[in-house]
Amino acid sequence: MEKTHFEQAKLWLEAAKHIASLGEDRNRNTVAVAMAIHAVIKANDALTFKFLNTTARRHDDARRLFEDLIKKNCIKAQYSSYKQIVQDAINNKAKADYRGAYFSKKDFEIMRKDAEEFLKMVEETLG
Repeated sequence: MEKTHFEQAKLWLEAAKHIASLGEDRNRNTVAVAMAIHAVIKANDALTFKFLNTTARRHDDARRLFEDLIKKNCIKAQYSSYKQIVQDAINNKAKADYRGAYFSKKDFEIMRKDAEEFLKMVEETLG
């Protein structure tokens, strides 16, 4: 099941990049950011399912579960700072999905970079 979560995470990120590549537009950037956020959350689900046999029931649980993975030495300590990527994704999720917040191309590029780093770490950790 963790493979399914991770494959979906990669697809969310791929779709985000595609949407963003179609041109700069307020709505396009917002959708691309939301998709990159979903990539991070699904990748986190892959980790928590593999090592804790659970996924976040609410997006707000994602950071706590990531921190549990670090405490249980399921993830290398050098990746402990990645909890901020998870937190940033959670913080921006409601803004992107429900509040109609504005996200610039720069905002997308930051989220894309964070998502790529997070997915790379997850892929390495899953083996």
